[in-house]
Amino acid sequence: MRKIVEDLIRVDGVIGSLLVGKDGLVVSSTLLEDEDAEALGAIAAAIFGTVAKHAERIGVGTLRDTIIEATEGSIQLVEAEDLILVAIAEKGVNLGMVRIEMRKAARRVREEIPI
Repeated sequence: MRKIVEDLIRVDGVIGSLLVGKDGLVVSSTLLEDEDAEALGAIAAAIFGTVAKHAERIGVGTLRDTIIEATEGSIQLVEAEDLILVAIAEKGVNLGMVRIEMRKAARRVREEIPI
């Protein structure tokens, strides 16, 4: 799993990545500070869970991914089985390219999870 999150930061403009459980616990992270990873993991799980619940409720189906854009960058969240893949990107990054790489990484996560 570590290699998957490390590979994500090789994508142009991605400055951090992590893999978290839907409970917010960090599985793997490229962030230097554990406290940052733990805080972002908890927030990412809460956001993903809330958006997923309301997406179902309003009838648009099961949430697969979401992008949070801010003035200085973005955070992308992609579901990977019972985990959430998170990428932090710089302002001006090609969001489509990051999304494509995140989906590839999510497939790799799913392949590594024993059935």
